[in-house]
Amino acid sequence: MLNAVEPVGLAQLAALLDTVVCSKEQMLFTISVIQITTTAAAIGSSTTTSVAPLKTGVYSTTTVFGAATRTQGEYPSPSSNPCGAWKLTNDNVCVPYHCSNDNESTDCSGCGGINSSLCVTPISEVGKSGDIYNNTITVQNNNWWHYSRSTHYGNTPAGACGFGLYGLCSTAVNLTAANLESTCGPFCAAYPDLCMDPSGTTLRGNYAAPNGNYYTQFKSYLGDNAGNDLDNYVSCGECFQLVRTKEDGTDYAVGESGYTPPITFEITDSCPCGPNSKWCCGPGYDQCGEVSNFKYGCPLPNGSWHFDLGDFAMARLQSGSPTGSMTAGVIPTRFQRVPCPNPGNVYMWLHSGAGPYYIQLAIVNTFGNGAVVNVELSADGGASWIALIQDAGHNVNRPQERYGAWIYQAAAQASALTLPLAVRVTSGAGEQFVNTNAITTWSAPANLDASNYFIDLGFQFTK
Repeated sequence: MLNAVEPVGLAQLAALLDTVVCSKEQMLFTISVIQITTTAAAIGSSTTTSVAPLKTGVYSTTTVFGAATRTQGEYPSPSSNPCGAWKLTNDNVCVPYHCSNDNESTDCSGCGGINSSLCVTPISEVGKSGDIYNNTITVQNNNWWHYSRSTHYGNTPAGACGFGLYGLCSTAVNLTAANLESTCGPFCAAYPDLCMDPSGTTLRGNYAAPNGNYYTQFKSYLGDNAGNDLDNYVSCGECFQLVRTKEDGTDYAVGESGYTPPITFEITDSCPCGPNSKWCCGPGYDQCGEVSNFKYGCPLPNGSWHFDLGDFAMARLQSGSPTGSMTAGVIPTRFQRVPCPNPGNVYMWLHSGAGPYYIQLAIVNTFGNGAVVNVELSADGGASWIALIQDAGHNVNRPQERYGAWIYQAAAQASALTLPLAVRVTSGAGEQFVNTNAITTWSAPANLDASNYFIDLGFQFTK
């Protein structure tokens, strides 16, 4: 197994040559940092091509990403302080306090309060979108490894990406032992592809929340349909491979006490800096001094990020079983971005309550790049398209806590929609697919759970 390498920051990456030696085996790979942009209504110019074999009414299009021309806009001034116990910065985001003389503090109660000279805050960028991280369009199996550490936060379908039971439920998990039989049992029976692991790795049940300024990566080619380039929640659905390491960052040998197989997981949630300053403010600003025995645990290496894992993923890394014991609350890890190996087609979760004037949906089970950068609806067979927005009802002063579902709202966007509706989905790699007959009814069939109605879109991305 390749040894992990010490990650570097973007300023250093920009100065590197196109090819970099990344391991003792002299494995070479290319680093590319790409900026791309579009209008709010469409990602780029498109051409239509036929692809077979696909379902009737399903076809692919291609899109061209143009050069970036816009920058992230300023955050609007709040009418009152929305930050509670945190600090509102001059550029209108919330950041936590901590004591400069205590690398385990998450407030200033131990150093004289917020007016003390020892009371400090991180830079405002830790509470904004993550334009400190590079935008990856093409995901390969030889991406750079990063050292990190991982915590865990339970088993829940309530992630910020709005994926629901997708990502939580798995046929590889003893659902009775996990107390999930009543919810995941019917879901997996209805949607077996969404509960089945791909060949060669565990995936289902493995999900994670990265620190907030990674989850909210700022993408210069996306807007919010009002001309404001604030926050784009396109990290949802990305996949990573995670390895548990020893405290000094070296790997366990296969068969050695402490060894567990690597896992693959998807991003389904966010760990915002403000309420999670111990772990989730990013390199140089975390307050996790209790793991100072981890060589790369606190602070995080430059260019790395933290993952808060679901319990199945953490149990697999500690015991080898999704329902095994977890004796540690935080473990040293290393990770790399990998192509999502999701089996089956892309699915759309049509949330209950959908109708002509309001639709909320999520796109899940995306292969390859994993991210979805645009979702559009058409009520005229594809002659015209309406770009959805990612839930606009968030507090702009705490952007990392925004809910990542895709929304259509007639009053804000256009007139009432009529069935059937075509759906066009664009991946983070620029692939587009269209299903011209995706939504044919506002409610789930009688044999399916109305609150968990997932529609097979009949296509899958390839890169």
